Amino acid sequence: MKTLTIKLRQSVDRSYPIFLGQGIFGRLVRDLKEKPLGRKYAVISDRRVMGLYGEKLLAELCMQGIDACAFYFAEGEASKRAAVWLGVSQGMLEQGFERGDCVIALGGGVVGDLAGFVAATFMRGIPWLQVPTSLLAMADASIGGKVAIDLASGKNLLGAFWQPGAVYIDLDLLKTLPSAHRLNGMAEMVKSGLVRDPELFALLERNGREMLAGNTSRLQQAMMRSLWVKARVVEKDEREISGERKILNYGHTIGHGLEAVSGYRLLHGFAVALGMRAAARIAREMGILSERDRSRQNKLLDRLGFPQTLPRKMSRKILSGSGQTRLLKLILKDKKARAGSVEMVLLCGIGRVQKHRGQWTVPVDEQMLRLGLEEISG
Repeated sequence: MKTLTIKLRQSVDRSYPIFLGQGIFGRLVRDLKEKPLGRKYAVISDRRVMGLYGEKLLAELCMQGIDACAFYFAEGEASKRAAVWLGVSQGMLEQGFERGDCVIALGGGVVGDLAGFVAATFMRGIPWLQVPTSLLAMADASIGGKVAIDLASGKNLLGAFWQPGAVYIDLDLLKTLPSAHRLNGMAEMVKSGLVRDPELFALLERNGREMLAGNTSRLQQAMMRSLWVKARVVEKDEREISGERKILNYGHTIGHGLEAVSGYRLLHGFAVALGMRAAARIAREMGILSERDRSRQNKLLDRLGFPQTLPRKMSRKILSGSGQTRLLKLILKDKKARAGSVEMVLLCGIGRVQKHRGQWTVPVDEQMLRLGLEEISG
């Protein structure tokens, strides 16, 4: 037998800017005019955002002589599926898109995930830009290059790492965001403070309610810190190779399971907040987290307005009998599970994650999982 080795060493610079502020939505068109990323642009969005901002963006692109067309779908997690991904990709082919063209993701986390996955897979990968319109997407989902669609067996199981060319975060776009979705995004900012930035956590304790009420200057200050946390972690571990990027999944192992078994009626941020409460209970029971810090986390979630438990009707369906069995199976199938053992991100203090044998996750058995679910049972 003879062997030939193909030596591949990556030296590609995938750095990109994040523009954060007010009134910068128009900057995108100017930038594309000065430094084009493609011959033509696919603006991918959902119906609601398309009506609010997409038509305006298309008009401005057209006024500058930039070739663009829109592809949009129904709002909500249910659209983040293979049929929609294939439909958008086929539509782009029919409109003559080629490898040198570009995707613009205009919308919340669902749009960013799906549009990014289209960009990652169309013609084996084309450039794309993120223009998040929800607090959840601005604070977390638009940063880091994780793109995916859901499968029947779980959330984000078909995906890729595909970094955008730039992210444009215009806080003015939050003016049309419903209050529940504003709170939804705050969960990821709380998470960033809990895993890496105690000053961000303290800032949310002091001013979080003002941010939810529309204080943009306070929100920008906190969001910059939240973006800094994610950016620094992604720089160290872009593809979760060293494992440090896993800390950004705090609250998500149980949260993703709750989303799936609720049929995605439970908003992502609300599910993550419940997942953080459950994780803190587990960490406390395992002797990792002090009662003082567990209480401090939960008091902030309470102050911001996150529910302490699942709604009673949903709780009975999800957390009892066959519902809980299904939920536990989903958690064991999560991307963060290994060989049937659940590996969870657990806190050892505000701003500090517990390490186990050099890893950023801790093995959690089924008994502890059940205790965590007990914490959020309504």
